[in-house]
Amino acid sequence: MQLRHARGWELWLRRVRVAGLAAKRFGRWLTEAGFEVPDRIAPDGPIAHTVRSPIPRAGAHPRLEAGKRHNVRLAAAAFHGVVITPDRPLSFWRTLGPATAARGFTWGMELRSGCAIPSIGGGLCLLSNALFTLAVEQGWQILERHGHSMALADAAALDATVAFPYVDLRIAPRAGTAVLDVTVRGDVLVVAVRHDAPRLRVELEREPRDAGGDQPGAHDTRDTRIWRRVWRDHELVEEALIVDDHQRIPAEQRTCLDCGEVACRARVTIPAGVPATGPTTR
Repeated sequence: MQLRHARGWELWLRRVRVAGLAAKRFGRWLTEAGFEVPDRIAPDGPIAHTVRSPIPRAGAHPRLEAGKRHNVRLAAAAFHGVVITPDRPLSFWRTLGPATAARGFTWGMELRSGCAIPSIGGGLCLLSNALFTLAVEQGWQILERHGHSMALADAAALDATVAFPYVDLRIAPRAGTAVLDVTVRGDVLVVAVRHDAPRLRVELEREPRDAGGDQPGAHDTRDTRIWRRVWRDHELVEEALIVDDHQRIPAEQRTCLDCGEVACRARVTIPAGVPATGPTTR
């Protein structure tokens, strides 16, 4: 269901479903091992791997782009120095916590059910994408990962969406202790890891396929499947399908700020007087 095509009762049912999923996730945090808030230390030692992600997106709304820059900078500090082990996996939301205005986050773009909408904390998927890429390329365990409903990134990119608290990204090294080193340098998000375990060999096999819609006005879709093989010396330790996505490719990048569908029941508006970026954080 795309938000812009949803009827009133469908939006209500969606809210009920989201509330139920959130309650289940909070319950898992309280009752299951592996969901603890992580420890943090000052990163030290040689860097094992680095992922660099440019923050700007061409063609995006400038106000939401400014919000994304602010949100990514704020969130990067929460992941800097986080300690991850096989017994203490990284949970995106247990590490960051809720991205609320009270904590300094502001309006950015969020992909939700096939629509690009303004949202407090929007743009944080740039960070989850980079963390997922790091985990994939390092051969780490992918404990939980969800794909976006829309395909806005390069077809060769690795993506992972998050939505508090029930759509999470959870990753863990197979051995040893890893410490994240997350910074923003200029307009680039830099996610590095300092890891004391031997490096694993990783092979990725991609099967991207774009399928055009046959009906007038239909949008193209992208089906992406990625297999991964992980080797420790000559031992194959994993052979698994890590991505199996069916995503909509929009004809153009629009959000509620510049979308012409004024009658959309799911339309999101930014209150008047709200600054383009959140309060200054130190």
